[in-house]
Amino acid sequence: MAWLREYLVSVVSASMLSGILIRLTRNNASGEIVRMLCGILITIVLIQPITGKKALLWESALPEFSAQAEDVIAEGTAAADNMRKEFIKQRVQTYILSRAGAMDADIQASVTLGENFVPCHVRITGRISPINRSKLTQLIASELGIPREQQEWIGQ
Repeated sequence: MAWLREYLVSVVSASMLSGILIRLTRNNASGEIVRMLCGILITIVLIQPITGKKALLWESALPEFSAQAEDVIAEGTAAADNMRKEFIKQRVQTYILSRAGAMDADIQASVTLGENFVPCHVRITGRISPINRSKLTQLIASELGIPREQQEWIGQ
């Protein structure tokens, strides 16, 4: 009866791990490969009693799957960080452009993010009057936390 318990635990464990990996990679390019590998893993675990092997294949394959899972998690984390970074950049740039638009200025803004995705530098190009440039410089420094020294103005 102990072998049946071990068999059921290995089937459930393989299914749970496969479900987690498939969920993590559903929108990634490696998703199809992970689904295929998970299907192979579950098939091997299910047919193991037929092959007559005493040692569970699950135990011997765990380190390899663990390394693959870590790679998938790292890839997913990097993709999420890139999406968050782009979202923040777009929001800050849109904010600057909307404030400049209220001043009838025709500019473009390019924001650079530093640690923890905090805006640290902005490059502004286009036409803006000196008075409005001064107002916008102050606004960017006070509301966005980008100091005057980190605001690069190109053109007049």
